[in-house]
Amino acid sequence: MNSLKSLSHGKVWLVILALLAALQPSFCAAEVVAVSDQFAITSISVRGTNLVLSAYVPPGMDLVALQERSALDAPWEETAQWSVPENGGEMTFAFPQRADVARFFRLRARPVLPASPLVSAEVAFVTTASLCTRMSNGNAVFHFKGRVDGSDKIFITREGATWEHVNWGYPPEPVSINDTQWNPAEKSYLTTIGPVKFLPESFSLDSVDLEVIEGRDVVALERTNDGLMVYLDDTPGGPGQYDFKINFHPAVPKPTRARPSAVARLKIAAQVDGSDCIKITPQEAVLEHKTFALPSNLSVNGIPWDAGQQSVLKNEGATAFLPDGVDFSTARIVSRKGRDLATAWGEPDALWVRFADNPNGSDWYEIEIAFGPE
Repeated sequence: MNSLKSLSHGKVWLVILALLAALQPSFCAAEVVAVSDQFAITSISVRGTNLVLSAYVPPGMDLVALQERSALDAPWEETAQWSVPENGGEMTFAFPQRADVARFFRLRARPVLPASPLVSAEVAFVTTASLCTRMSNGNAVFHFKGRVDGSDKIFITREGATWEHVNWGYPPEPVSINDTQWNPAEKSYLTTIGPVKFLPESFSLDSVDLEVIEGRDVVALERTNDGLMVYLDDTPGGPGQYDFKINFHPAVPKPTRARPSAVARLKIAAQVDGSDCIKITPQEAVLEHKTFALPSNLSVNGIPWDAGQQSVLKNEGATAFLPDGVDFSTARIVSRKGRDLATAWGEPDALWVRFADNPNGSDWYEIEIAFGPE
């Protein structure tokens, strides 16, 4: 176990236990409800003039009510109800969008049989201007400023951005996106109001560049089928300050390469305790170690790599791990394993693979990437 990671975050558990002990009497006096991991809001989006929530509702529920509040310290108000199918399952709830700057939502489900109601974790909804109102060199800009303490993910689509917390503490105060204050909850959604999308079609979700102004650990991007994932991993103790810009380039047709990419697979595996970046080029793999212990039992396509002895693994001779002619921009993640971050970003001539392990101790990580036509 990494003692520094254990010490810095162990204090948090002592504070939480003390707070729980102090608050126990008030819990007993409140209404008894059960917060279920199976009952959850899974997404939030804007469709026309409606706000749309998707949720999983477990079997045995009779009625689902939408509850809203305008601030974290405001009382919950019930604003809508829906009947639940007999077997529950995925449900979608649509209701008119209002012009509030911020709102918080949760769902409350009433069981068919006499039992305590279920309450979902809450999600936050925040409005801002379209990214195209913040331009730089012809690019639409997503500018993040704030402190991060642990692992978080931001999923950006044309409709908005969803925040999901993964490990350790939430940001200790609101972060800002293009000067809009955003106070992430367990899931938090940032979007626009009006006819202009969060990211208009005239800008690419695929062709972007990341500009890190400040940040002591990992800021990583990953392309997905319908959006862009942003990973924030701050493995050192306590929160760290982060300031970065994602520049969305104008949408243009992709240039056709003279030769299609060679078909290949790349599998990287290691015991990770901290954060690391491996840059892959046609000539070599280069390890940039960031925090805590060096990766151990590291291998690239089954070739052992002693990171303590050498930071470079040549793609030649006995250590050749990829064939010639690989277009790294065709990279797609086939599988991955690990309790925190394993991701990759490809451009035509290079691939960046990043690992980050925020919880105490270390864990085994694997990522497999395919290149060439699907």
